[in-house]
Amino acid sequence: MRKLALGLILALGVTLIPAGAQADTVSDEAAFVAKINDLRVSKGLPALQVNDNLVAKARAWAATMAAAGRIWHSTLSDGITADWQKLGENVGMGGSVDGLHAAFVASPHHYENLVDPDFSYVGIGIAMSGSTMFVSEEFMELMPARTPVISAPAPPVTTTTAPKPPAPKPAPPKPVTTTTTAPVVPPAVTPAADPAPVLTPAAPADPPRDPSPLLVSVLERLRDFDS
Repeated sequence: MRKLALGLILALGVTLIPAGAQADTVSDEAAFVAKINDLRVSKGLPALQVNDNLVAKARAWAATMAAAGRIWHSTLSDGITADWQKLGENVGMGGSVDGLHAAFVASPHHYENLVDPDFSYVGIGIAMSGSTMFVSEEFMELMPARTPVISAPAPPVTTTTAPKPPAPKPAPPKPVTTTTTAPVVPPAVTPAADPAPVLTPAAPADPPRDPSPLLVSVLERLRDFDS
């Protein structure tokens, strides 16, 4: 969950700077960072790192307040391009770095931002309006780094294709035979009937004839020969 922490608006009496003196805002910004980190280290906390995005935001807001001649809090997420999780801000106006820093430390809510263990980054912006210093202190905690999920590369997929067997030759069409088996019926045996008697008409008997004289003569001779 993202969180926004606002310090109380802090306005201090103006300490006059000798005429003609020009505040070195860059060195004053560095002086604020040094004082904040000295405080944190004394409390056993890590020092804050200067973040360019926060510095740009702080300087722009300090200039806005200086132009208006008053102080108020910004919309903390405006201008922040980092992937933040928590933001905080202290704003004030006064006459010197030392005076403003001491006032922030003495104010409970400003102090909470200075020593918040969640914050890791800071950006200080200073703008001058005459002899008045307008300061914006921006604090940030980044979102936790996401651990990249690296999947092992998938092993190469080797596809072994076996040679396709030759298509079987179509078998010659089998002759289609239709066999109809009929029971063999033996020929009917007709019992042989007694053949009908075939009668041949009898030839008419020859009438008896008298033996011829020649035959009689021969028979007589044979009879004589036998005797």
